Amino acid sequence: MLVTSRRRLVALEGAAHLDLSVPDEEEAFELLRRVAGADRVRAEPQQTAEIVALCGRLPLAVRIAGARLAARPHWVPGRLAARLRDERLRLNELRAGDLELRTSLELGYADLDPQERRALRRLALLDLPDFAAWVAAPLLDIGTEEAEEAVERLVDCHFIDVIGVDGTGRSRYRIHDLAREHARERCLSEESAEERAAAVRRLVECWLGLAEKAAARGPGGTARYFPEPAAVRPVDPLDPQAEEDLLSRPAAWFAAEQAGLLAAVEYCADHGMDRAARDLAGALIASSVALYNQFDAWSRSHTAAMAAVRRSGDGEGEAWLLTGLGQLRYEQDEFEESYAYYRDALRLFEAQDDGPQGTAQALLGMATARREQARYAEASELLGAALERYGRLDDRGARARVLYGLGYVYREQGDGPAAREAFAQALELYRAEHDRHGEALNLRALALCHRAEGEYEDAERLLRGVLRVFLGLHDTFGVMYTEQSLAKVELRLGLLDESRERLGRCLELARERQDRFGEALVLRTLGEWSLASGDAGSARGPLERALSLWEALRLPLWRARTLWDLAEVWEADGEAGAASGARAEAMGVFRELGAREALERA
Repeated sequence: MLVTSRRRLVALEGAAHLDLSVPDEEEAFELLRRVAGADRVRAEPQQTAEIVALCGRLPLAVRIAGARLAARPHWVPGRLAARLRDERLRLNELRAGDLELRTSLELGYADLDPQERRALRRLALLDLPDFAAWVAAPLLDIGTEEAEEAVERLVDCHFIDVIGVDGTGRSRYRIHDLAREHARERCLSEESAEERAAAVRRLVECWLGLAEKAAARGPGGTARYFPEPAAVRPVDPLDPQAEEDLLSRPAAWFAAEQAGLLAAVEYCADHGMDRAARDLAGALIASSVALYNQFDAWSRSHTAAMAAVRRSGDGEGEAWLLTGLGQLRYEQDEFEESYAYYRDALRLFEAQDDGPQGTAQALLGMATARREQARYAEASELLGAALERYGRLDDRGARARVLYGLGYVYREQGDGPAAREAFAQALELYRAEHDRHGEALNLRALALCHRAEGEYEDAERLLRGVLRVFLGLHDTFGVMYTEQSLAKVELRLGLLDESRERLGRCLELARERQDRFGEALVLRTLGEWSLASGDAGSARGPLERALSLWEALRLPLWRARTLWDLAEVWEADGEAGAASGARAEAMGVFRELGAREALERA
């Protein structure tokens, strides 16, 4: 006897149990071919594959789509695919004769108990690509253990699939696309707008509370990019350990939740929840998008949230989102655009009379962009203004970041004592805040002061300690830039083999993470390595590629530094005129920008 059921018949004794999942793509395509006809499928293979994908490879849906094509010989597959693309109408399209997908889904839905139906409706509401069981807790306003049981019951009923395990060790779930569309319809018809909004708001507040803690604990010091959200709430008020268990690996938690956070930003932006959208966009900056240069998620979240706050006239929200876009452009090495976004944010903060925090952050962002562009006088003025405002807030971490920026400017201007003093003050503040990332960043900056003054052993000692900290924090960018700095010290000490191995790792990572600045920096150092090893010919390639990148990034100081190195290559090749011209051009830039090389190489 063959017995079928949507629920797992776990109590049926003496039976062999067989779980049926959706067919694979090839099997679903073959089913459509048999129903619609081989000639129809062969005529438009890409559109036919799209139909299979839009049906989620669900056999009943594929059969209905094939039957519709068979019944309309004048339709090409592309026409049906176009009708199925609109998810609001997809279930209406999937019916043919006595076959109707909606009826099948309704029967399965009616077989659920009230709590199961409510869980399915709420989980389908935000169109999450996947989720962990804990999200059902705030959506249903229940505890985490009860939430996991609710999700697992829906797995038993085959409304939800288990798709794998995330980096935190938790199962990830997904509702089948067509079942999600049906459940969302039921949510819209069976629950009030107030009930839906309250459920979403609870989930958003839990996400924000978790993100705030994860950002503070995670690598990269990303908490500084996370504006204070309107409200946060614990995942399970009766079980504080639930949050600790979720955040045992902060970066892994962020990576697992990123797609859901982005979906939630777009949902909130489309449903008039502009403050939630803006806060979630801030949480995404604090997540792995900032650590791993995942620019698409960053841009999409801010674009959606920006449209929402502008519709509602939230000037403060717009200003904070502009700072997020300024940071995005900074991470993309688009420094002039970064400066422009921060400048626009500053104007809005000042117009809103929002106090010193927003204006200070905008000023710091503007200063950082100008610092990277080697516009040191302007950067110093902006940093001074930011320091004055942060002083009013008594924000030690923010003051440390400003002092770090000032130390950087002084060092690049050749004022070693002033740089060391600024870095020392910043280091004291970072340590008072127990900010290991900031402390390591500052010690790396101090090591570069030692290196610039020829104190290579001191620089090496500091950089090896910094490298251990960044490795412990799992901060890959911190590791990469520290290894590049250490490789350059090793080059000066004659440790060429160690230096070359480090630079190879750095170049691979910079390219993997789309870090053009980092790639140019490492290429230039590889050129310097070849020069130090006596192989001027091998230096030409990496130096010329670095020069091209500096020109694309519009960074004249770094271009001039690389041009100075290339002069040595050209001189070795007998191109004395080109070498002399390159050095003259580079020195002109050093003097114009007030860079330390104007004194060192005079």
